Amino acid sequence: MGADKKCIPPFMFNLMVRVMEQEGYSADALIDGLAFSLDQLACEDTRISFHDALLMIENAYRITGDPALGLKVGMAVNIGDWGMMGYAVASCGTLWEALQIGQRFSRVATRLTDNRAEPEGDYISLSSRPLYTAGDAERFLIEEDLGGVVGLLHRYMGDGVYPREVRFSYPAPSYVELYEAHFRCPLKFEQPQNCILWGSELMERAVPSRNPAATEMAIRHCEALIAEEDDRGSVVDRVRSRLVQEPGRYPAIQEVAADFNMSESTLRRALKEHDSSFQSILNDVRRKLAIEYLTTSRLKLDEIAVLVGYTDLSNFRRAFKGWTGQAPLEYRRQGAR
Repeated sequence: MGADKKCIPPFMFNLMVRVMEQEGYSADALIDGLAFSLDQLACEDTRISFHDALLMIENAYRITGDPALGLKVGMAVNIGDWGMMGYAVASCGTLWEALQIGQRFSRVATRLTDNRAEPEGDYISLSSRPLYTAGDAERFLIEEDLGGVVGLLHRYMGDGVYPREVRFSYPAPSYVELYEAHFRCPLKFEQPQNCILWGSELMERAVPSRNPAATEMAIRHCEALIAEEDDRGSVVDRVRSRLVQEPGRYPAIQEVAADFNMSESTLRRALKEHDSSFQSILNDVRRKLAIEYLTTSRLKLDEIAVLVGYTDLSNFRRAFKGWTGQAPLEYRRQGAR
Protein backbone atom coordinates (compact mmCIF):
# COMPACT_ATOMS: atom_id res chain seq x y z
CA MET A 1 0.00 0.00 0.00
CA GLY A 2 1.27 3.46 -0.86
CA ALA A 3 0.58 6.70 0.99
CA ASP A 4 -1.53 7.86 -1.99
CA LYS A 5 -3.70 4.74 -2.16
CA LYS A 6 -7.29 5.40 -1.06
CA CYS A 7 -7.79 2.51 1.35
CA ILE A 8 -8.30 4.11 4.79
CA PRO A 9 -11.83 3.87 6.28
CA PRO A 10 -13.26 7.22 7.46
CA PHE A 11 -14.25 6.24 11.02
CA MET A 12 -11.62 8.29 12.88
CA PHE A 13 -12.25 11.39 10.78
CA ASN A 14 -15.98 11.32 11.44
CA LEU A 15 -15.08 11.16 15.13
CA MET A 16 -12.80 14.17 14.58
CA VAL A 17 -15.74 16.07 13.05
CA ARG A 18 -17.86 15.18 16.08
CA VAL A 19 -15.22 16.36 18.56
CA MET A 20 -14.63 19.62 16.68
CA GLU A 21 -18.34 20.40 16.58
CA GLN A 22 -18.72 19.61 20.29
CA GLU A 23 -15.89 22.08 20.94
CA GLY A 24 -17.81 24.73 18.99
CA TYR A 25 -15.87 24.64 15.70
CA SER A 26 -17.26 24.24 12.20
CA ALA A 27 -15.77 21.26 10.39
CA ASP A 28 -16.56 22.65 6.92
CA ALA A 29 -12.93 23.65 6.30
CA LEU A 30 -11.64 20.23 7.40
CA ILE A 31 -11.76 19.05 3.80
CA ASP A 32 -10.12 22.11 2.23
CA GLY A 33 -7.86 20.94 -0.59
CA LEU A 34 -9.52 17.52 -0.81
CA ALA A 35 -11.70 16.00 -3.52
CA PHE A 36 -14.60 14.83 -1.35
CA SER A 37 -17.35 16.37 0.77
CA LEU A 38 -18.22 15.96 4.45
CA ASP A 39 -21.26 13.95 3.36
CA GLN A 40 -18.99 11.57 1.46
CA LEU A 41 -16.66 11.37 4.46
CA ALA A 42 -19.63 10.32 6.58
CA CYS A 43 -20.23 7.30 4.32
CA GLU A 44 -18.55 4.17 5.73
CA ASP A 45 -17.75 2.96 2.19
CA THR A 46 -15.58 6.02 1.50
CA ARG A 47 -11.83 5.43 1.44
CA ILE A 48 -9.16 8.09 1.79
CA SER A 49 -5.38 8.08 1.39
CA PHE A 50 -2.74 8.59 4.06
CA HIS A 51 -1.88 11.92 2.44
CA ASP A 52 -5.58 12.93 2.61
CA ALA A 53 -5.50 12.05 6.31
CA LEU A 54 -2.45 14.22 6.96
CA LEU A 55 -4.08 17.18 5.21
CA MET A 56 -7.25 16.82 7.30
CA ILE A 57 -5.19 16.71 10.50
CA GLU A 58 -3.30 19.83 9.37
CA ASN A 59 -6.63 21.54 8.62
CA ALA A 60 -8.04 20.51 12.01
CA TYR A 61 -5.06 22.00 13.86
CA ARG A 62 -5.44 25.21 11.84
CA ILE A 63 -9.19 25.48 12.50
CA THR A 64 -9.05 24.78 16.23
CA GLY A 65 -5.60 26.01 17.21
CA ASP A 66 -5.73 23.19 19.77
CA PRO A 67 -2.47 21.20 20.05
CA ALA A 68 -4.26 18.62 22.24
CA LEU A 69 -6.84 17.76 19.58
CA GLY A 70 -5.39 14.30 18.86
CA LEU A 71 -5.67 13.24 22.50
CA LYS A 72 -9.19 14.67 22.75
CA VAL A 73 -10.23 12.64 19.71
CA GLY A 74 -8.70 9.53 21.29
CA MET A 75 -10.51 10.20 24.57
CA ALA A 76 -13.83 10.37 22.68
CA VAL A 77 -13.47 6.98 20.94
CA ASN A 78 -16.35 4.53 21.31
CA ILE A 79 -16.41 0.92 20.14
CA GLY A 80 -18.63 1.88 17.20
CA ASP A 81 -15.93 4.27 15.96
CA TRP A 82 -13.80 1.22 15.11
CA GLY A 83 -16.45 -0.24 12.82
CA MET A 84 -16.80 -4.01 12.68
CA MET A 85 -13.40 -4.46 14.34
CA GLY A 86 -14.80 -2.69 17.40
CA TYR A 87 -17.57 -5.26 17.76
CA ALA A 88 -15.05 -8.10 17.42
CA VAL A 89 -12.91 -6.56 20.18
CA ALA A 90 -15.86 -5.83 22.49
CA SER A 91 -17.24 -9.37 22.32
CA CYS A 92 -14.02 -11.39 22.68
CA GLY A 93 -13.16 -13.41 25.78
CA THR A 94 -10.08 -11.82 27.36
CA LEU A 95 -8.01 -8.66 27.23
CA TRP A 96 -5.19 -10.51 25.45
CA GLU A 97 -7.63 -11.80 22.83
CA ALA A 98 -8.91 -8.23 22.39
CA LEU A 99 -5.39 -6.94 21.72
CA GLN A 100 -4.71 -9.75 19.25
CA ILE A 101 -7.95 -9.16 17.36
CA GLY A 102 -7.26 -5.42 17.29
CA GLN A 103 -3.83 -6.05 15.78
CA ARG A 104 -5.13 -8.57 13.26
CA PHE A 105 -8.00 -6.44 11.97
CA SER A 106 -6.75 -2.88 12.50
CA ARG A 107 -6.93 -2.23 8.75
CA VAL A 108 -10.73 -2.61 8.95
CA ALA A 109 -10.90 0.42 11.28
CA THR A 110 -7.88 2.48 10.24
CA ARG A 111 -4.70 2.26 8.23
CA LEU A 112 -2.92 5.15 9.84
CA THR A 113 -0.70 3.29 12.32
CA ASP A 114 1.01 -0.06 12.73
CA ASN A 115 0.29 -1.75 16.06
CA ARG A 116 1.98 -4.72 17.65
CA ALA A 117 1.05 -6.51 20.89
CA GLU A 118 3.80 -8.64 22.41
CA PRO A 119 5.31 -9.72 25.75
CA GLU A 120 8.04 -7.49 27.21
CA GLY A 121 9.38 -9.05 30.41
CA ASP A 122 6.62 -8.98 33.03
CA TYR A 123 4.53 -6.73 30.80
CA ILE A 124 2.50 -6.83 27.62
CA SER A 125 3.39 -4.02 25.23
CA LEU A 126 1.16 -2.50 22.57
CA SER A 127 3.30 -0.36 20.27
CA SER A 128 2.15 2.24 17.76
CA ARG A 129 3.88 4.01 14.89
CA PRO A 130 2.56 5.96 11.89
CA LEU A 131 2.31 3.81 8.79
CA TYR A 132 4.25 6.43 6.82
CA THR A 133 6.24 9.53 7.69
CA ALA A 134 3.67 11.86 9.24
CA GLY A 135 5.64 15.00 10.08
CA ASP A 136 3.72 17.36 12.36
CA ALA A 137 0.75 14.95 12.40
CA GLU A 138 2.70 12.15 14.10
CA ARG A 139 1.80 13.23 17.63
CA PHE A 140 -1.89 13.46 16.67
CA LEU A 141 -1.85 9.89 15.31
CA ILE A 142 -0.16 8.46 18.40
CA GLU A 143 -2.37 10.39 20.83
CA GLU A 144 -5.54 9.27 19.05
CA ASP A 145 -4.35 5.66 18.79
CA LEU A 146 -2.97 5.01 22.29
CA GLY A 147 -5.40 7.41 23.96
CA GLY A 148 -8.32 5.63 22.32
CA VAL A 149 -7.15 2.18 23.45
CA VAL A 150 -6.67 3.24 27.09
CA GLY A 151 -9.98 5.09 27.18
CA LEU A 152 -11.96 2.18 25.77
CA LEU A 153 -10.41 -0.37 28.10
CA HIS A 154 -11.18 1.82 31.10
CA ARG A 155 -14.74 2.33 29.90
CA TYR A 156 -15.43 -1.35 29.20
CA MET A 157 -13.31 -3.08 31.85
CA GLY A 158 -13.09 -0.65 34.78
CA ASP A 159 -10.37 1.12 36.74
CA GLY A 160 -8.19 -1.96 37.22
CA VAL A 161 -6.87 -2.04 33.65
CA TYR A 162 -4.92 1.20 33.62
CA PRO A 163 -1.41 0.76 32.19
CA ARG A 164 1.72 0.36 34.27
CA GLU A 165 3.47 2.85 31.98
CA VAL A 166 3.04 4.63 28.64
CA ARG A 167 6.02 5.69 26.51
CA PHE A 168 6.17 8.29 23.76
CA SER A 169 8.89 8.97 21.20
CA TYR A 170 8.40 12.75 21.26
CA PRO A 171 9.02 15.38 23.99
CA ALA A 172 6.38 16.06 26.64
CA PRO A 173 3.75 18.47 25.24
CA SER A 174 2.71 21.69 26.94
CA TYR A 175 -0.59 20.06 27.97
CA VAL A 176 1.02 17.05 29.69
CA GLU A 177 -1.49 17.34 32.55
CA LEU A 178 -4.16 16.10 30.13
CA TYR A 179 -2.01 13.02 29.48
CA GLU A 180 -1.68 12.45 33.22
CA ALA A 181 -5.43 12.73 33.78
CA HIS A 182 -6.25 10.34 30.93
CA PHE A 183 -3.56 7.65 31.14
CA ARG A 184 -3.34 7.66 34.99
CA CYS A 185 0.08 6.00 35.08
CA PRO A 186 3.77 6.94 34.83
CA LEU A 187 4.58 8.57 31.47
CA LYS A 188 7.94 8.61 29.71
CA PHE A 189 8.79 10.86 26.77
CA GLU A 190 11.60 10.86 24.18
CA GLN A 191 11.63 7.06 24.25
CA PRO A 192 12.66 4.64 21.45
CA GLN A 193 9.03 3.88 20.61
CA ASN A 194 5.42 4.71 21.43
CA CYS A 195 3.82 1.98 23.51
CA ILE A 196 1.48 1.07 26.36
CA LEU A 197 2.68 -1.40 29.01
CA TRP A 198 0.23 -3.47 31.04
CA GLY A 199 0.99 -6.05 33.71
CA SER A 200 0.87 -9.47 32.05
CA GLU A 201 -1.50 -10.72 34.78
CA LEU A 202 -4.25 -8.55 33.26
CA MET A 203 -4.24 -10.42 29.97
CA GLU A 204 -6.51 -13.23 31.19
CA ARG A 205 -9.06 -10.82 32.61
CA ALA A 206 -12.48 -11.52 31.09
CA VAL A 207 -14.13 -8.89 28.92
CA PRO A 208 -17.53 -8.11 30.56
CA SER A 209 -19.32 -7.95 27.18
CA ARG A 210 -17.80 -11.24 25.93
CA ASN A 211 -19.97 -13.21 23.52
CA PRO A 212 -18.23 -16.05 21.60
CA ALA A 213 -20.95 -16.25 18.93
CA ALA A 214 -20.79 -12.49 18.32
CA THR A 215 -16.98 -12.62 18.16
CA GLU A 216 -17.07 -15.36 15.54
CA MET A 217 -19.61 -13.45 13.45
CA ALA A 218 -17.64 -10.18 13.71
CA ILE A 219 -14.38 -11.91 12.77
CA ARG A 220 -16.01 -13.45 9.69
CA HIS A 221 -17.30 -10.01 8.71
CA CYS A 222 -13.83 -8.46 9.19
CA GLU A 223 -12.27 -11.22 7.08
CA ALA A 224 -14.86 -10.64 4.36
CA LEU A 225 -14.18 -6.89 4.34
CA ILE A 226 -10.44 -7.51 3.96
CA ALA A 227 -10.98 -10.11 1.24
CA GLU A 228 -13.33 -7.76 -0.64
CA GLU A 229 -10.78 -4.96 -0.54
CA ASP A 230 -7.93 -7.27 -1.53
CA ASP A 231 -9.93 -8.57 -4.49
CA ARG A 232 -10.12 -5.03 -5.85
CA GLY A 233 -6.34 -4.77 -6.03
CA SER A 234 -3.77 -6.50 -8.20
CA VAL A 235 -2.11 -9.66 -6.96
CA VAL A 236 1.01 -7.59 -6.22
CA ASP A 237 -1.02 -5.22 -3.99
CA ARG A 238 -2.67 -8.18 -2.27
CA VAL A 239 0.67 -9.83 -1.48
CA ARG A 240 2.09 -6.56 -0.21
CA SER A 241 -0.97 -5.98 1.99
CA ARG A 242 -0.68 -9.51 3.38
CA LEU A 243 3.00 -9.06 4.21
CA VAL A 244 2.38 -5.93 6.31
CA GLN A 245 -0.69 -7.33 8.05
CA GLU A 246 1.28 -8.65 11.06
CA PRO A 247 4.18 -6.31 11.86
CA GLY A 248 7.37 -8.23 12.56
CA ARG A 249 6.10 -11.48 11.04
CA TYR A 250 6.50 -12.26 7.35
CA PRO A 251 4.64 -15.36 6.14
CA ALA A 252 6.20 -17.69 3.59
CA ILE A 253 4.84 -17.80 0.05
CA GLN A 254 3.09 -21.10 0.81
CA GLU A 255 1.06 -19.46 3.59
CA VAL A 256 0.20 -16.42 1.46
CA ALA A 257 -0.88 -18.63 -1.44
CA ALA A 258 -3.11 -20.65 0.90
CA ASP A 259 -4.69 -17.42 2.18
CA PHE A 260 -5.53 -16.56 -1.44
CA ASN A 261 -6.93 -20.07 -2.10
CA MET A 262 -4.32 -20.83 -4.75
CA SER A 263 -1.25 -23.01 -5.08
CA GLU A 264 2.27 -21.67 -4.65
CA SER A 265 3.01 -22.20 -8.34
CA THR A 266 -0.16 -20.33 -9.36
CA LEU A 267 0.79 -17.38 -7.16
CA ARG A 268 4.32 -17.32 -8.60
CA ARG A 269 2.92 -17.29 -12.15
CA ALA A 270 0.45 -14.52 -11.32
CA LEU A 271 3.24 -12.37 -9.88
CA LYS A 272 5.46 -13.07 -12.88
CA GLU A 273 2.69 -11.82 -15.18
CA HIS A 274 3.01 -8.49 -13.34
CA ASP A 275 6.81 -8.51 -13.74
CA SER A 276 7.18 -9.17 -10.03
CA SER A 277 8.04 -11.95 -7.58
CA PHE A 278 7.31 -12.83 -3.98
CA GLN A 279 10.91 -12.17 -2.95
CA SER A 280 11.06 -8.76 -4.64
CA ILE A 281 7.83 -7.68 -2.91
CA LEU A 282 9.13 -8.95 0.44
CA ASN A 283 12.42 -7.10 -0.05
CA ASP A 284 10.54 -3.90 -0.93
CA VAL A 285 8.33 -4.20 2.17
CA ARG A 286 11.37 -4.78 4.38
CA ARG A 287 13.26 -1.90 2.78
CA LYS A 288 10.43 0.58 3.27
CA LEU A 289 9.78 -0.52 6.86
CA ALA A 290 13.49 -0.35 7.71
CA ILE A 291 13.69 3.18 6.33
CA GLU A 292 10.58 4.19 8.29
CA TYR A 293 11.95 2.77 11.55
CA LEU A 294 15.35 4.39 11.00
CA THR A 295 13.94 7.83 10.22
CA THR A 296 10.89 8.02 12.52
CA SER A 297 11.86 6.04 15.65
CA ARG A 298 14.68 5.74 18.15
CA LEU A 299 14.73 1.95 18.02
CA LYS A 300 18.14 0.30 18.22
CA LEU A 301 19.52 -1.28 15.08
CA ASP A 302 19.14 -4.84 16.36
CA GLU A 303 15.48 -4.12 17.24
CA ILE A 304 14.81 -2.79 13.74
CA ALA A 305 16.52 -5.84 12.24
CA VAL A 306 14.11 -8.17 14.08
CA LEU A 307 11.08 -6.07 13.11
CA VAL A 308 11.93 -6.37 9.42
CA GLY A 309 12.61 -10.10 9.64
CA TYR A 310 16.35 -10.46 10.29
CA THR A 311 17.57 -12.30 13.39
CA ASP A 312 21.20 -11.72 12.39
CA LEU A 313 22.25 -8.07 12.53
CA SER A 314 25.08 -8.49 10.01
CA ASN A 315 22.62 -9.94 7.47
CA PHE A 316 20.35 -6.94 8.00
CA ARG A 317 23.23 -4.50 7.51
CA ARG A 318 24.24 -6.27 4.31
CA ALA A 319 20.66 -6.33 2.99
CA PHE A 320 20.07 -2.66 3.81
CA LYS A 321 23.25 -1.60 2.05
CA GLY A 322 22.13 -3.61 -0.97
CA TRP A 323 18.79 -1.79 -0.97
CA THR A 324 20.04 1.76 -0.45
CA GLY A 325 23.79 1.79 -1.05
CA GLN A 326 24.31 3.00 2.53
CA ALA A 327 24.83 1.40 5.93
CA PRO A 328 21.77 1.71 8.23
CA LEU A 329 23.36 4.08 10.76
CA GLU A 330 24.77 6.23 7.97
CA TYR A 331 21.26 6.44 6.48
CA ARG A 332 19.81 7.41 9.89
CA ARG A 333 22.42 10.14 10.45
CA GLN A 334 21.82 11.54 6.97
CA GLY A 335 18.06 11.60 7.55
CA ALA A 336 18.51 13.47 10.84
CA ARG A 337 20.33 16.38 9.20
